[in-house]
Amino acid sequence: MITDDIFAQMVAEEVKNKLPPSRRADLMKEENWDRWKRALYALIENLDDQIESVEADAEADANRYNAMGRDGKRLAETAQAAYDQRLNKINRFKFHVENRLHQVESMIAGDQTIDDAVDFYRRAITTHRRMLDEYDMEATSIDKALWATLENKWQFDSIDVSSL
Repeated sequence: MITDDIFAQMVAEEVKNKLPPSRRADLMKEENWDRWKRALYALIENLDDQIESVEADAEADANRYNAMGRDGKRLAETAQAAYDQRLNKINRFKFHVENRLHQVESMIAGDQTIDDAVDFYRRAITTHRRMLDEYDMEATSIDKALWATLENKWQFDSIDVSSL
């Protein structure tokens, strides 16, 4: 039996596409679907708590730094940029967790299987790439990261936001 902590870790790794196929098969077993759903809800709750904490820290730092005058204002801007980057990363992961939750709930309801959803997204990504080529449009680093997911590679975290 897989412990709750290990199962929760597996769920998080699966959302990131970093779970080995043999372990993913454990999640796919019908007897684990409700547990999978509960783990995703718990993960979303944890991410919401992290967002709330980061926002509170950002506000406290902004107040403290802005009270320091001009030098503090620069510190506040630097700190806010770091907080924004962290919030962006958490929110991006939360988006993927919520998508997976929707897929699992659909699977439980009998609407579709994960394989159906994977096939749908694979076709969408492939069509996206074909259309960019067809219309001679320049691919961005975001496009390339999206295409890399077809090879089970997660490159979104390595995108340099300042170059967009």
